[in-house]
Amino acid sequence: MKTLTREEAMKFIINGRTFDTATASKVAVSRGINQPAYNNMVGDSEVRFEDVLYRTAKGAFFVHSHATEKLVKGGRPIVTDEATELFPSEVVKWITDNGAAVMDAAGLALPDEA
Repeated sequence: MKTLTREEAMKFIINGRTFDTATASKVAVSRGINQPAYNNMVGDSEVRFEDVLYRTAKGAFFVHSHATEKLVKGGRPIVTDEATELFPSEVVKWITDNGAAVMDAAGLALPDEA
């Protein structure tokens, strides 16, 4: 299995606009492992994911979702990369709903720390 030793830049076209991870700033990241259940039993695969929230130089936000599904019984991993644009009003909700670690809070209306 190939292990990434560096992040690979990706470009996505959303609603006719290009979003590039190489030129955008990382705002927050959420990582984890899901074990999909089938009929209330743990399935035959696990999905490792990393969702990164980016801010472009012009202030637009997008989430790059990278996932790797590994079958427990072997086989080749299935890798997916997707991107979704977020409106500025959706950013804080995305961070809190996903338990994301904030890397750059500049310009975000985050709640006060406890």
